[in-house]
Amino acid sequence: MPELRVVPDHIQVLQPCDVRVEIIPETDLPDGTEIEVQFPQSWTMHECASFTKTYQFDDPAAPEYLQVYVPGEPCGFEVRVEMRDFDTGSEMSRHGRRILATVTDGDVPAGSPVVFDWRNTMSSRRAETEIIHVAIDGERVEPMPEIVTTAGEEVRLRVIAPSAVRPGEEFEVLIVSLDEYENVSTARHEGDPLLGPDGEALTAPLRFHGSCRQSVALDGDGVRRLSYRDVLSNPIRVTESPRGPYWGDIHIHTRWSHDAIGRFPYEYARDVSGLDFAAVCDHAETAILYWDTLVEMANRHNAPGEFVTLVAYENGLNAPSGHHNTYYLGDEGKCYLKPEFDADIERLNEMIDPEEAMNIPHHSGIGWRDAIPGSSVDFDKTDLSRTPVVEIYSHHGQSERYAPDHVNAYEFNRWHKPGRRTNRSIEGHFAQDAWRMGLRLGVIASSDDHYGQGGMDFEGIAGVFADELTREGIWRGIRGRHCYGTTGERILIDFTVNDTAMGQELAARTGEKLNIKVAVYGNANLTRVQLLRLDMESGEYVEVFEKQPYELDFDTEVREVLEGPVMYYVRVQQQGMIKDRGIFAWSSPIWVDSEVAD
Repeated sequence: MPELRVVPDHIQVLQPCDVRVEIIPETDLPDGTEIEVQFPQSWTMHECASFTKTYQFDDPAAPEYLQVYVPGEPCGFEVRVEMRDFDTGSEMSRHGRRILATVTDGDVPAGSPVVFDWRNTMSSRRAETEIIHVAIDGERVEPMPEIVTTAGEEVRLRVIAPSAVRPGEEFEVLIVSLDEYENVSTARHEGDPLLGPDGEALTAPLRFHGSCRQSVALDGDGVRRLSYRDVLSNPIRVTESPRGPYWGDIHIHTRWSHDAIGRFPYEYARDVSGLDFAAVCDHAETAILYWDTLVEMANRHNAPGEFVTLVAYENGLNAPSGHHNTYYLGDEGKCYLKPEFDADIERLNEMIDPEEAMNIPHHSGIGWRDAIPGSSVDFDKTDLSRTPVVEIYSHHGQSERYAPDHVNAYEFNRWHKPGRRTNRSIEGHFAQDAWRMGLRLGVIASSDDHYGQGGMDFEGIAGVFADELTREGIWRGIRGRHCYGTTGERILIDFTVNDTAMGQELAARTGEKLNIKVAVYGNANLTRVQLLRLDMESGEYVEVFEKQPYELDFDTEVREVLEGPVMYYVRVQQQGMIKDRGIFAWSSPIWVDSEVAD
C-alpha cells in the first residue's frame, strides 16, 4: 500500500494554515490513474454551517488555493472537485468536497510523492482527531491518515453541578475550561480549591488540564451555589426529594447531517456541557444513510441514572408544516422520509404511535433570509396527542413571540456567529400564537447546534422534572409538559397556581382567588421576572407583574380573582450576555379553566 503523510498533522483550531497530503506509491502510477483526496467536512465548512469553502486553482496568494503535483517530475494532473459525502460517497452533502486528480503526461514513478497542496485556508473550529479520505482508482487506502485539530487557550470557565441533590449525599461538579470555540481548552489549572456556598474550601487545591470532576456534598436544605476562581456554579437545590430539573439538549446535529460537523456529540454533551440527557437529531435525508449507526450510538451512550439519550431525527419541512423532530421512547424507531408522508406533518403524525413517539416543532416563526413563509409552523396542523411541547429557543433565536427587535430574534441571533447570517421573523407563528389558538403546549429549548457541541450555554437547553434519570423518565417528563426552556443557563424556576405546577391544568370557580407562586434562582443577578396572563376568551396577553430584582434569587406570591379561563407563564431575563445573546428562561404555562359558581 502507498505511504501516506499529512503535513502538518497537528494544527490549532481556526488558524490560517497550509496543509499537504503526500501519497507515496510503492509502484508506478500509470497515465490515467485517478487519485482521490477528501478532507474532513469540518475543514471544508466556511465560517459556519451555512457556507462551504471553494477550492481555486489560479492564484497561489488567494484563499483556498489547491494544486496537485509530483516534485521534480514532468507528469501532470487533471483536477476536478465533486460534491460527495465523506463516508458514503452520496452527492447529498453541503460541505463534502472530493478532489479527484487524474495522472496525465506520463507515469508517477514509485517512491515519488504525489502532493495535494492546499494553501491559505483555515483549520477546523472543532478540536477533534479526524481522518482524510485517500483512494487510488476507487480503492480506499488504509489506514487513512489522521489530522488533529488542537484546542486554543482558555477564554472562560464553567462550573456545572446537578440542580437538585440530597443533603449529605455526594454529587459530582464539572469544572471545564473552554477556548473561543467552545472546545475544552489547553489551560492547566493549579492551586485553587472548589469553594462552597459560604466561601469554604470543599476540596484540596485542584490540579487539572482542561476539565475535571470533583465529588462534594452539601448539608441542610435550600438553594446553594459553589464557585471556582470567582465563577459561580448554577443554583443547586438541596432537598430530600430531588426531581431535577435534569438538563438536556435534544436537538444536536453532527457530521451525519448533510450540513453539519462533529463526530463525538454524546461525549461533548456529557463531558463538556455536563448534560444529563441528549439526543442527536440529524436530518432525515442523510440520517437514513446512517440510521443503524445513529441508533446504535444513542443506545451505546445511554446510561440510566448517569446520562440518558433518545433516538431521534429531524424532518426539515417547509411551511405550512415547518421543521419537526421525531423522538422515540424506546431503543429503536423508524426514520421517515418526506416522500413517505408527502412532507405533511399531519400525515407523519398519523404514522407514529403517540405512546412511543412524539413530534416537536422548532424555530416555528422563521423565514430563511427573505423567504416567506420559509419554514414557519402552521399550528392549525398541530396534534396535541403527538406534539406536547414547542421548542421555544435555539441558536436560531427565540420562538416565544413575534418581536423582530428582540435581542435574540431570528434577525440577530445568528449574526453573531462567524458566518454572520440573518433570518427573519414571520408574524403569527410563535408560541404565543399557538397558545392564543387554545393549544396547550409546554415548552423546551434545545440548540439545533450544527457542530456536534450540544449544551453550550447560549444555544438552548431543556429543563425536565422527573422522578428518575432514565429514558422513560425524561420522555414522560416532556410528554407530560413537566419542563421548561432556557437559552443555556441552568436557571431554576418554581411556578405554581393553587399548588398546580407548570405545564399542568386546573379548574377553579369564577370569582375564586388564585394563589400564584413564582420563585427564580440564577447564577447571576436576575434583571427581569415577568408573569404573563392570557385571557383565553379574548386572546389578550396581560403582564400581571414585572419585577427587576437585581439579585440572584427572587420569590413572590400574588393573588388574582378568576374571571374566566386563563393561562399563565413566566419569562425570566438574567444579567449579562453570552456570545452577544441575552440570557432568558421561559416556563411552561399553567392553564386555569373556569367553572360557573353555584
